[in-house]
Amino acid sequence: MNRRLATIAASLLLLAATTAPAMAAPAPAPATPPAAALATALATSAPTTPGEPAAAAERSGAVSVHGSGDTVLTSAFRDFAGDPVRITLDARATGNLDPGGTHGHFHVRHVHTDGRLVADFEGDVTCLGVGGREAIATGVITKGEASWFPGLEMTGQKVSLSVEDDGRHGDRIGWVWGALGQPVADCQGAVPFIRTTGGDFTVRG
Repeated sequence: MNRRLATIAASLLLLAATTAPAMAAPAPAPATPPAAALATALATSAPTTPGEPAAAAERSGAVSVHGSGDTVLTSAFRDFAGDPVRITLDARATGNLDPGGTHGHFHVRHVHTDGRLVADFEGDVTCLGVGGREAIATGVITKGEASWFPGLEMTGQKVSLSVEDDGRHGDRIGWVWGALGQPVADCQGAVPFIRTTGGDFTVRG
């Protein structure tokens, strides 16, 4: 009987030795769903400063645009086709897209083919944005007249002027006139849509 008990005890010890590691091993952690993993990655990589956009670095440093350009309106302008337009722009900012650090002046003159004045106005630049060879300057008219549009109030109206500096190949310009009911927001405007025929603009930033 003692021999039988010894055999049973040995068997129990062997069984315990083979099953103990499996029982002691912790259960594997459940896999993280892909959506949760992505959310975690975004949270840990986001800027720590609230409200700080990722493009903040691109807004640092001084930017500027200066020069003048002549153009002749195309058939897309219908009754004004062939009219000469001249735009002069001189603006600088301590930081890109920074209305508080922007200073400058603009002047626009549009004459009809028969020599009659269509519009002549000037004003202050209030916001300047530069990206590569292009610049957008927005501002407010401080003085001007629009003889072609009797009764149209020019003073206090917003304008947007856009420039593409193409060096020796001639530049491109574009505009948006708040006085004609077109919405103008700070540092926003149309793409430079018409080629200059004379003059030169320089964009830096």
